[in-house]
Amino acid sequence: MTRLTSILAAAVRRPTPRSLNVSPRQRSRRHESAGQALVVMVGGMIAVLTMVGLIIDGGSAWAEQRIVQNGADAAAEAGAVVMGQQFAGATAPLGGWDAAISSAVDASAAANGIAVAGKYYTDICGIPLKLDGTAALTGTSYNLPVAARVGNGLGQQPAAVNTTPDCPSLTVGPAAGVLVVAHKDVRTYFANIIGLGTIGVTTQATAATGFLQESCSADQGDACSVLPIAIPVNVVSCDGSNRPVFPGGQYQADATTVYKIPLCSNDPGNVGWLSWTPPGGGTSELIRSIQTPDNPPILLPSWQLVTSTGNVNSSGVESAIRAYDGKIIKIPQFDLTCNPGPHQSPDQTKVSDSVAHNGCLSAAVNDLGGNGQNQWYRIPSFAHFQLCISTDAACVAAGAPFGAYVSGNDRAVCDTGNGATSCLVGKFVSIESSGTIGPGVGGGSGTSKAVGVQLIK
Repeated sequence: MTRLTSILAAAVRRPTPRSLNVSPRQRSRRHESAGQALVVMVGGMIAVLTMVGLIIDGGSAWAEQRIVQNGADAAAEAGAVVMGQQFAGATAPLGGWDAAISSAVDASAAANGIAVAGKYYTDICGIPLKLDGTAALTGTSYNLPVAARVGNGLGQQPAAVNTTPDCPSLTVGPAAGVLVVAHKDVRTYFANIIGLGTIGVTTQATAATGFLQESCSADQGDACSVLPIAIPVNVVSCDGSNRPVFPGGQYQADATTVYKIPLCSNDPGNVGWLSWTPPGGGTSELIRSIQTPDNPPILLPSWQLVTSTGNVNSSGVESAIRAYDGKIIKIPQFDLTCNPGPHQSPDQTKVSDSVAHNGCLSAAVNDLGGNGQNQWYRIPSFAHFQLCISTDAACVAAGAPFGAYVSGNDRAVCDTGNGATSCLVGKFVSIESSGTIGPGVGGGSGTSKAVGVQLIK
């Protein structure tokens, strides 16, 4: 018992372990370390929340960007529609066209919940213009601070200093479009933690207006190819002497009927082979123009030089055309012919004036004809013509698995009671009779041509 009492007394008297003897300074340092860890942890949490917030709010802003873009597109198109009314010869609204275009842009923007940061006039290529009609460019970049604003308070629109714009070379034309810069502040949620209450979204769009036309040029692929082959507007047949006759009626565009367009003898009024660079021509040039279309802008209507008429009996021409089998090509249609003399052209300014012989001054009113080669055909329309192919059941049923039979020995295919030995075979998909075919900005004035609006940028 005495021994046990001694042990207990010694245990009571044993000093406290050193680790438990904490001075006030040590306790302060420990508290400081714990506080620093807490700060680091809170800072890390804020950083993580910030990153999450930016991801979520950034995604929200990205989604809103599409909405703002759609709003900018609609606003630009609204302004271009009013410009189209101006082009079509509508009565100027109270306050003038500039104010009307501006109001249309603003109304569309407001309806789509966006703010218009800027609205400017452009040409048909979408290049912004100054009030003097020159390009608002610095090098190849837009210089919007010097561009003519829509709704400038002066009621002024850019002057027209050039009527033939060229987009690739940045040669501007007259005012024909509206460029809209749109903006919207998108509210944030998580990013508001770091004081970022909104994310700004800015987009721009350009819409142009003009007379409806083919917008593509010959170097943009088969869909834009204009073959140098002119066919009559009226249905053509051949008589027993292989001369062209017209049984009546015109070719109809229904995209289903298979037509065999015969090539009769080499007479005016039949199929014509065109030269885009008169004078000149010949089978070799014709083949090159078919293989690699090189047509210039073709205003409807206009006179075009025909270097050869009728059946050229060329396997090379036949092979070149067959490369387009099954595809839709563009073929000029003619309704008059003219032979004013060697290397002379009809008066293109009177091509639609029947009293002035439609510009062919050397011909009588009812005799717009002529004989021989190198004469002119009046082109009032273009046919979108789908050449036959062996996979088209309707073409096979018509006995024509190809689109061209122009070697002169295909009576079995082309002779449907008309004596033809050569022909083109296919379907008329559509027929176009206004504007400009190929590169260019269209033609016409006043209300004589249809006006369209297109979003281009």
